[in-house]
Amino acid sequence: MQFCTVIFDMDGLLFDTERLFLEHAGAVEKEIGYDVPFEVHLEAIGRTFEDIGRLYREQVSPDFPMDFFMKKTKNRMFQYIKEKGMPIKPGVRELLQRLRQDSIPLVLASSSHREIIDFYMEVSGFGEFFDHLVSGDDVAAGKPAPDIFLRAAELAGCDPADCLVLEDSNNGIRAAHAAGMTAVMVPDVKEAEEDVREMYLTSLSEIGAILDLILD
Repeated sequence: MQFCTVIFDMDGLLFDTERLFLEHAGAVEKEIGYDVPFEVHLEAIGRTFEDIGRLYREQVSPDFPMDFFMKKTKNRMFQYIKEKGMPIKPGVRELLQRLRQDSIPLVLASSSHREIIDFYMEVSGFGEFFDHLVSGDDVAAGKPAPDIFLRAAELAGCDPADCLVLEDSNNGIRAAHAAGMTAVMVPDVKEAEEDVREMYLTSLSEIGAILDLILD
């Protein structure tokens, strides 16, 4: 099957930033006097800023200073990336280059704020690969709702049934399924759960399997 477009998630798929977030978020949480269970961190993966805020208020404290926490964590991560470089996941650059060579339109669909997406694209140099960018700011409901992927398909001018989604999070795969799209999971921090295990890879370094699926 030749897909009309390939839609990529960002954090945990293109970049090893989920682990980076866990490291810096944990440090900030301790600085402001909170001990957030690791399970809450895992549940936050793939969600929009607003959804994460609700999760922290429900699971940690109704008074959790979400805006301050996210701003401080983001600033620490940005500084780390400026100093150390963007941690790119194995196989990503090769896959993007191959898809670009084969003239397959690519869309980035991330729950992150557009400010973060733009910074990551600039630092990594990956912005040149993507025809369209969709952020969590562009949709009403975050993953596992299908909104972000439906918007990506709309921008690409593609029927959802003709779109392939590459994701690392369980909620991202659920969102792709809800949008009526084919999805491949490359688990990152959190393993694939039972309802999303039907098609997944351990790494995008397994590029042959991905290309066979896309270019067949």
